[in-house]
Order: sequence, then C-alpha cells, then structure tokens
Amino acid sequence: MKRHLFRTLAAVWLVGIGVSRAQSGVTVEPVVAALEPVALRTALARPLPDSKRTVIVPAREDAVLGLTHYSKEEFAASGLDWDRFMEKAMAAATRLLVSIKPIVARDPAGQIAYVKLKSDRPFTASVVLSPRMVPLFQGFLGERMVALMPDRNTVYLFSRNFGGFQAFGQKIIDEQADSLYPCSIEAFEISRDAVKCIGGFDDGADPPPRLEPPPKGELPKKELLGHEVPSSVVPRRSELPPVPRREEVPAVPVR
Repeated sequence: MKRHLFRTLAAVWLVGIGVSRAQSGVTVEPVVAALEPVALRTALARPLPDSKRTVIVPAREDAVLGLTHYSKEEFAASGLDWDRFMEKAMAAATRLLVSIKPIVARDPAGQIAYVKLKSDRPFTASVVLSPRMVPLFQGFLGERMVALMPDRNTVYLFSRNFGGFQAFGQKIIDEQADSLYPCSIEAFEISRDAVKCIGGFDDGADPPPRLEPPPKGELPKKELLGHEVPSSVVPRRSELPPVPRREEVPAVPVR
C-alpha cells in the first residue's frame, strides 16, 4: 500500500517537473540512451555488454512525459543506424554529465566512499556511457570505477579497487523496487576502454527473461551474429569524437 502511494505521488511529482522544465525553456535531447530493466525492452533494445538484466533503448527526451522510446518506424525514418545512435546518445550523456554537481560521500575516516550523481533529467543513468566519466572522476576514484544505477535519475560511482559497492546491494535493490522508473540492480565497470556488467545483486526474483533475436529486418544485418542478440556496442574511447574540456567540479563532502 505504501509503495503504491509512493509511486502515485512520484508520478504526479514527475509530471510537475516535466511541465516546469518545458516552461523554463530547457532544451530537450532528441536522441538519448534509455537504460531500462530487461522487462521493459523494445524491439530496438540491446543489452549492455555482459548484462542479463539491463538494456539500452533508443529514446528521446520528452519535456512533459520524461522519455519516449523510439518505435521501429520512427528509428528507421530518423536515418540512424546503431552506431550513429550511440554516437548521438553518448554526446547527450556527456552534455548532461558535465552539468551535474557531484556529491562526494566520505566514510568515518574521511576517505571517499562513493560519488553520487543525481538530476531530474530522465536519462541521467546514461551518463555512465559518457567518455568524460573517467577523466572527470579519476582523481577521486581511479581509472576503473563501478557504477550502480537503481533508477533513471541516480548513479553511484565507486572505485573498482575496493569492494565498497558490494555493501550497497540491499540499498540498490530497495531503491530500484521503490522507483517509479527503475533502472538496474547490476553493477557496471567503467574504464577508458569499455563499459561492462560485472554482476548483479540478488533480489530473489526469477531469472530475467532470455532476450530472443528480433525478426529479420528489425535491426541492421551487420549487427546480427548467428542467433545471438547483439550486445550494445559502446565505442572504444579512442574512437569517440572529441568533447569540450571542462573544469573539474569541486567535491561536495557529505557530513
């Protein structure tokens, strides 16, 4: 009952946020990567590398509704193929990433425990795909990080060199379950060369549904390998177009 009430109130709040954003003149992004639970996959969805529960869905930002997934027809009419879509989506993710003020949480000893990124933009989780992620946060977390994205609007970043993210398991499960727009209970490693899933927290649910290959013609032929559903390809950092440099955002300690 409480969870249902929470979801209802959250829906009203999010619509209000959308109306406010539309009235304030914020430019919406026409091409973004929606990171969704596999249960919400569409015909265009691709799993993130090595993931069983999280997919990338081509979408556009909607000033009122948040995100709208592209239909097969809309995607075809846009002239995009998967590579071009990812290029545009990663550019949108970078523009958002550099606008978010990070919150740096510290443990009792004063050491950095994690960095939290949160915004009201509905594709916030996709900032993990940005090529600027490592350059921006390597001073805090090193060149290999772990990202947790319980919902569309929240990302937690940890150093890969430590196991601190594992203690967040129940928190991530709870936040994902309570969210109106859940994202993932999996953990993703981010490096300069790749983004890949390294495992998931056990929420006691049934195994995720198997991703069946889409009917012929739904995705570019070059992307299909045998009978396997292709994982989304996150381009190597060296292949990405340059992005504007940005001054580092100062840390905001959590007391």
